[in-house]
Amino acid sequence: MKKIIAMAVTAVLLLSATFALDFEVGVRGILGRNLDSGSFADNYKAAKEDKTFDFGFGAYANFALFGGLGIQTEANYVNSSMTFVKDGADTVKYSMHLLDLSPMVWLNLDLWRFTIGFGAGPNFEIPLASLGDIKDAKKQDFTVGIIAGADAKFYFTKHLGIVLSGRFICDFNKKDVPIEVNGYELPGAEYPTYEFARRTLYGGLGMEFKLF
Repeated sequence: MKKIIAMAVTAVLLLSATFALDFEVGVRGILGRNLDSGSFADNYKAAKEDKTFDFGFGAYANFALFGGLGIQTEANYVNSSMTFVKDGADTVKYSMHLLDLSPMVWLNLDLWRFTIGFGAGPNFEIPLASLGDIKDAKKQDFTVGIIAGADAKFYFTKHLGIVLSGRFICDFNKKDVPIEVNGYELPGAEYPTYEFARRTLYGGLGMEFKLF
């Protein structure tokens, strides 16, 4: 399955590069937060009380094919922290290192030196033991989800610009739910379903270089 996905992404990139009307590459720093199951208002209130945020960096390439419509592929590394209460008193902080790989359908709208872009696509989350394990990412299991986002860019030269971005990621986990009849669970009877395992909202600030 992993090889099929890798071959499909490679084919899209090669096809895009062949017919691209615009080609940009960029890097950025990332700052964000994992959201719980509550509303955005609840998460905003929690963020004011607990100012622990995720951080990391990313790189991307954008191929615009037809009137600004094309493909944007991203690789983003995030160091994420979660806090647990142990034995009702002690607080334990746990760090997670995640690598997100995201090929997205993307639309760029240009106005003079400004560009607004937005898109969506699948997200492949790969857990890592540390930043040094990125080289071994192909050996790790991944979780499939979706990603949506937008970029605002300003070019202060013909080829060099600054980019402000926002991303929202939802990952899915497979879950087996027991079958109940009249309030009683049937032994060994389950049906598969999916649930949201991760909801992450983050922003980024970086630089972009337009090749052509």
